[in-house]
Amino acid sequence: MTTLKKVHDEHNRLCKKAYDLVEQKGHDYNRTQQNDGDTLYNLVAPTHDGITDTVTQPILVRISDKWHRLISLTKDTNVNPKITGEKVEDTVVDMINYLVYLKVKYDEERKTKHDGFDWMTRTIRRRNSSHPTRDGNH
Repeated sequence: MTTLKKVHDEHNRLCKKAYDLVEQKGHDYNRTQQNDGDTLYNLVAPTHDGITDTVTQPILVRISDKWHRLISLTKDTNVNPKITGEKVEDTVVDMINYLVYLKVKYDEERKTKHDGFDWMTRTIRRRNSSHPTRDGNH
């Protein structure tokens, strides 16, 4: 039987692990932007580059990757992952963080559209102010 206490304890443990991992992963993925205060830059870079239409799409792709990984890792509990040390828990923790990132970026994008301020354009101009945009403008 799975008790509520067991679920709460596991939830607290996993969320603490996810919380503690945010700064470490951000630093490893995008040190310069992390130091400049743009913690999720690597997640929205595909939108800056014109690959995706919204800032949430790249995050959803990563969530989908993690989801399929969980399906694969949990399909047969008797089979060990090919990569030594790969754990279901690590993927669950990553998904917790990606879901939080999704919520943060979704809220920012909604606020941007609601306020009538184009956050993405401002960011692209600031980052590439000396380089022309794809349409040749500065």
